[in-house]
Amino acid sequence: MNRTNDGPVEVAALLLFVQAAIAVALSAEAVGAAILFGGASAPSALLTVAGTVATFVLVSKLHKRRRRARRWVMAFQIGWIALALVDLALALALAGRGLTPVGFFTRMVLPSAIFWLLRRPESRAEFATGKTFDTAGASGELETVGT
Repeated sequence: MNRTNDGPVEVAALLLFVQAAIAVALSAEAVGAAILFGGASAPSALLTVAGTVATFVLVSKLHKRRRRARRWVMAFQIGWIALALVDLALALALAGRGLTPVGFFTRMVLPSAIFWLLRRPESRAEFATGKTFDTAGASGELETVGT
């Protein structure tokens, strides 16, 4: 299907949705740990749930081509990459081994891909107008109904 709105922003939004889905699993794990261990793990669970909600909100805003959403998503991805580098350094220092392949993919490659897609000139052009992007209207999915 060759629609006019298929491009790097849509791919970035899909990858961001995948990242949000992974965050749901992380949130369930964090809430479970907070229930089992209580006390000190509760703030971590709250931050994880807040990050998950923020990711889903950013997915919806990115589809509408909001400039601030693009900036927030890019900042969010830089944060993910920075945390992954700290985690990698701790894993190397304390355990003598790096991240698992899945951990490396979800914490380094996925955020890097989203960041790179949103930095492309085609993506910048989509956000330059400042108007919201009507995906259904641009793709020809809307039909006019005669009265």
